[in-house]
Amino acid sequence: MAKNKKNKMVAAEGLVSNAPLKNADFSNDNSSAKDIKPNKGQKNKKGDKKPSVGKRMRRAFKEMFSELKKVSWPTAKKTASMFGIVIVVVLFFLVVISAFDYGIMQLIKLLMDASVGS
Repeated sequence: MAKNKKNKMVAAEGLVSNAPLKNADFSNDNSSAKDIKPNKGQKNKKGDKKPSVGKRMRRAFKEMFSELKKVSWPTAKKTASMFGIVIVVVLFFLVVISAFDYGIMQLIKLLMDASVGS
């Protein structure tokens, strides 16, 4: 904001605020004619017809590729390091679950031998 020599705001500049307007009408009563869908008995105008399936698919793919261009893809080095972390975590849990499984199997075998020996 521009200030004059006496550190006062210049009258021509207004403050910009994100505060809501005092007399704003946020009701949905003023819907336009475009928003109203025709009844089942009424037919759409020729201009209101949906685009063909091919046009809609082309538009969807075009939008998808434009969004993919906006993605910040990781570098090869970052991808390799993340892959390494995933492999280490999977191997760690493989060992933990295998040890737990082996312990349970030994406990069941011990209980089975004790019940059969009686």
